[in-house]
Amino acid sequence: MNKTVSLDQLPPQIETLLRTIWEGNESLVLEQDGKPVAAVVPMAEYRRWHPTEDENTFSYELPADLLEAYHALLDKKFSSGLTPQEENELTQLSQQLDDADAVQPLVQSIQSRAAAQDKKWMQTLEEVITKLRELRESM
Repeated sequence: MNKTVSLDQLPPQIETLLRTIWEGNESLVLEQDGKPVAAVVPMAEYRRWHPTEDENTFSYELPADLLEAYHALLDKKFSSGLTPQEENELTQLSQQLDDADAVQPLVQSIQSRAAAQDKKWMQTLEEVITKLRELRESM
């Protein structure tokens, strides 16, 4: 069974650590007495291990070019610092990634409604085919 925890429920230090992990597309191994007991992995890897039941589900990933530029500036920020122009660019990239990420629930909602409509149309089509067969048999 999988558990879900909101980042709002975690101490700020853990939230910061987790953000660093997922923004860097890294994994975090948790140990007890020097032995690995659990791991925090990027969502893409988790989804490979636990594919959704609906194979038609939209697989959403943030734009790779934005992520690459964002991570390059983030790395530079922590290693040697950024110029004011680079700080501005990092802020803009962060906003673009947030905007792109915000679209995901909308896309999933639209996809879910489309799948429900497809199912409804298929049921109607099956009913029509059944009626047509009945009519053909009665002739």
